[in-house]
Amino acid sequence: MTTPRFCVLWYVPNVIGYIRLALLLAAWLTFDMPLLFIPLYTLSILLDGVDGWAARKLQQVSAFGAWLDVAVDCIGRSLLWCCLYKWGFFIACLEWLVFVCTHNMGPVWRSIEAPWWVEGVMAKGFKTPVGMFAIAGLHVLPLWLYGHETGVQLYTWHLPHTIHYTAVLLLAAGRTLCVPVELWFVWNHVQFLISEKPGPTT
Repeated sequence: MTTPRFCVLWYVPNVIGYIRLALLLAAWLTFDMPLLFIPLYTLSILLDGVDGWAARKLQQVSAFGAWLDVAVDCIGRSLLWCCLYKWGFFIACLEWLVFVCTHNMGPVWRSIEAPWWVEGVMAKGFKTPVGMFAIAGLHVLPLWLYGHETGVQLYTWHLPHTIHYTAVLLLAAGRTLCVPVELWFVWNHVQFLISEKPGPTT
């Protein structure tokens, strides 16, 4: 019988998170088949919005759910960056480093006092033009580059080159906007660690 402490594992938004993980596994297995990979990966991204809505609607917000949601995001993006490019490893490492630095503080990381340029991106839960521009770059750029590398946009969708490469540049700019914010969180966490008083010696 499930104890009350473990009931949170079966909250609806967390079950959606497990489904997203299963979709990412299926996407990884079909990485060389764009017509399967793109729908599977895209569905995982779309469900990212559903789990937050379900958590609020059903009053099933939890620290575990917040952690799982971002962890699944990082897994998906790491899959793409690392499989697409050798240098993608560095982007994946940065994102996981930021994940550790922010979620070590718990849910309060979103409301921490930060410089104006960090708050400008994160204001209203990223629901501002600048925040949405950054989030689009973060989430959509790796998928768009997958389509670029597999020829989906140019040879399957027959997008004009101008539109395709303009999208690449805009998404890359949004992803670049995230970098100083990410580095600030890493530096902020380092400052926290070096300012802690040393514990008792053993």
